[in-house]
Amino acid sequence: MTVQQEWEEAVRALLVGAHRAGLDTGELLDRCAALGVAAHAAVLPPVLDEPLLAPAPDAADRVAGERARAVLAQILALDDQVLLTEWCGMASAAGVVAEHRHLPALLGLATAHHGLRQAVTAVLGARGRWLAAIRPGWAWAAAAPGDAEVDLAEALDLPTSARLAALRRARAADPRGAGAFIAGQFGAQRRAGDRQVLVSALETGLGPEDEPLLERALDDRAVGVHDEALRLLRGLPGSALAQRAAERLHRGLWLTADGFDVQSDELWTVLEPEPDEARDLMRDGSEVGVTNRIRAAAASVPPRHWTDRLGTDDAGAAAVLERGPWAQALLRGVALRLRLAADPRPWAVAATRALTGMEQLEMLAALPTDLAARTVVELSGQWNYDLLDHACSQLPAPWSAEATAGLLDRYAAARDPRWRAGRPPAVLLSRGDAEVLGANWARITERWPEHTTELDLLRLRVQLRAAFTEPTADQTAEPTGRNPQ
Repeated sequence: MTVQQEWEEAVRALLVGAHRAGLDTGELLDRCAALGVAAHAAVLPPVLDEPLLAPAPDAADRVAGERARAVLAQILALDDQVLLTEWCGMASAAGVVAEHRHLPALLGLATAHHGLRQAVTAVLGARGRWLAAIRPGWAWAAAAPGDAEVDLAEALDLPTSARLAALRRARAADPRGAGAFIAGQFGAQRRAGDRQVLVSALETGLGPEDEPLLERALDDRAVGVHDEALRLLRGLPGSALAQRAAERLHRGLWLTADGFDVQSDELWTVLEPEPDEARDLMRDGSEVGVTNRIRAAAASVPPRHWTDRLGTDDAGAAAVLERGPWAQALLRGVALRLRLAADPRPWAVAATRALTGMEQLEMLAALPTDLAARTVVELSGQWNYDLLDHACSQLPAPWSAEATAGLLDRYAAARDPRWRAGRPPAVLLSRGDAEVLGANWARITERWPEHTTELDLLRLRVQLRAAFTEPTADQTAEPTGRNPQ
């Protein structure tokens, strides 16, 4: 009889009772104690003669000073990802790393939240990478940033997301070499998904030398490959695509007293596009119809096309496009190319007035942080609190001092909703410039007298800034040395 069978027999005896089973009570309990351990106890771990972990290597990294370490401890206790990202950014700029006792918490948070990985990796140092190599779940942080060379041949065998990341790392290290490899592999890939990954990798370090492959991909029968190539080509201001789009805009639009309008008997008076134009349109169904075809052409040229054509600056050109009957289509296209403008602000303001809903947020998200913030400041004069707060929540941190001051004015002038009365805006205090907010402490507490956790967060941000910008004897960075074993 096996141990498991003996245990089951003892359990049955317990259920009916020792007297009915014809057993002594003490004997039955002894059997249950022994058999229960034998049947269900865990296996003892093997005894190892060698130490479990090798000693940590010597590290020449400089650890953040005492004040910065104290702030990090508070941030980890709050579990605030925005503030943690800010701490990591300031520490990286100062050339210091996190103290060893904080490394497990940092690795755990960044493992759970992928958005933190880039920031956390910058402050791990040699000891953090050594620690990451010990646990499989932390393996993403084991290699030093930029240390690992990408084997392009092996990268093609990786899963899709990992393959794209590896190809982009290779592009960042050697744009021309990786570009030549991608161009050579493009025709050899039979699956459309594989070709699309190769095209997507060109976004890192995108340049004129990538144009031949992207033009070739426009003839690909797969919708995803074609549309990805077209998206990237639209980011090249001097491309053949931009020249073709400029020619269509000259042919299809003329300037009237009311702005640009469609020319009669030209390409945009015909419902179906010519084959050459169809090649330069998205195949996903988003660029069907005259309005969307005009938007596609406007999205394929830099804003300089309009300033050159009108002989004016960005503000003047934006004003002309804004008053025409096709203003929404043209400005929606220009909004996708704002980064190429000499002065993107008038375009952003005009486009935001022409766009609605999700399109506005997508445009703001594509802008540099400071420009997006200044655009919100300029447009939000008549916005209510909820709309202002929703727009500000789309702005990535950190905000500039100028943008913070402007948005503080906007929030102070807006009437609080009932559910938020007396409480300071969380997004303003967590993402605004800490120095500006600190200088306006009295104004903030007077305007929003409810002292909530947001004000505690602002105090912590002020301490964080002081910890890295006001060096003192106790804050001076220290070498890490060797990890005590």
